[in-house]
Amino acid sequence: MKQHYHPLYFLSALGNGGLAVSFFMYFMFLIPHPDSPLPHFDHLRTTFEAGGMAQMLVVMVSIIILALAANHFRLLILNVRSFNAFKRTSAYQTLKGTPGEVAVMAEPLTYAMSVNVLFILGALFIPGLWANVQLLFPFALVAFLGIGVYALVRYTQYISHILVNGKFPVDNLNQFGQFLGAFAFIMIAVGLASPAAMSTIPWVSVTAAVTSLFFLTLVGGILFFFGGMSLRAILSKGLAKSSAPTVWLLIPIFTLTGITFVRIYSMISHRLLETDVNAPLLFVVLGVLFMASTAVGLIGFSALRRLDYFTEQPDGAASFGLICPGVAYVVLGMFFVHWGLVQNELLTAHSLAHYVVLSPLAFIQVKTIQWLIKLSMKHLASQSSKSKLEAA
Repeated sequence: MKQHYHPLYFLSALGNGGLAVSFFMYFMFLIPHPDSPLPHFDHLRTTFEAGGMAQMLVVMVSIIILALAANHFRLLILNVRSFNAFKRTSAYQTLKGTPGEVAVMAEPLTYAMSVNVLFILGALFIPGLWANVQLLFPFALVAFLGIGVYALVRYTQYISHILVNGKFPVDNLNQFGQFLGAFAFIMIAVGLASPAAMSTIPWVSVTAAVTSLFFLTLVGGILFFFGGMSLRAILSKGLAKSSAPTVWLLIPIFTLTGITFVRIYSMISHRLLETDVNAPLLFVVLGVLFMASTAVGLIGFSALRRLDYFTEQPDGAASFGLICPGVAYVVLGMFFVHWGLVQNELLTAHSLAHYVVLSPLAFIQVKTIQWLIKLSMKHLASQSSKSKLEAA
């Protein structure tokens, strides 16, 4: 098996976890929760007891979240076992020291998503948990810091090898795969920003905010360092078809940057300035990031179609890179509609116009699920029998 596995298969688990979070956005922005920054079990119960369409929404979305979360952890366990076996093969030794080694960052990236999924499951489906949530934030901080340290060690080993040994094939970086490191670090940053914004324990909030800014800074450095090299190689040689989905990696990075900003800005507004969040500022920041994601999405879609990637996908785990951008675009769109339009009274909540504006996001969400199913059937459905993802 082990020769067929690749660390990018972690993106299959990541996609399921991300989709679970994207469906949580319906609860986040459509169910009232004025006494809490996030909806929890009591809000779902109240909405369910109201009956009607709201009851159907709670049941349907809850089932989808639970199913996606279960598949996320199933694939996570499968990937952890497979990756541990893969590290004992010659294929892994060949991967080390090459630009492809950045793929190992998919592992801590997925771990960070797992913490987010656990947090959502606990808040939504464990009665009374939210009443004691402040006791959980120190553990969330430790979890994200542990993942962050692990990711930093892995990435430092990779980047130091490049800087010391040289011979890095810059002209062959005609894709944006190196942004995977930025993706991992921004996932950790947004996770740390959660206790920064919501914890009432001063040392937890401050530690989380400072470390979140640290990882956010790393993201900016990676984008600056590798962005120019990748763009130069692409303009010279064209986008590599085998890694074509990486053209959309900026979309989840923009999304998580936006959510990190909202959380850190909320912490600054409430704790340091003792004021309410400035909704017009969020309209500008989230609007710029959402429009930038839209531009990247359109340009990437055109490039992928010209490469016939959607009809002639190369075999390999890189195809799962198509899922995360769709998930991220929906989540960022939900944040922009709520914080940018509804909170600024440019759109009335639960009006016909509100649902019309949300409908394109729902369409993209459905298409993303279709792609996830298609890719899973193609790459994962028969893996057990073929032993491609089985541990030795």
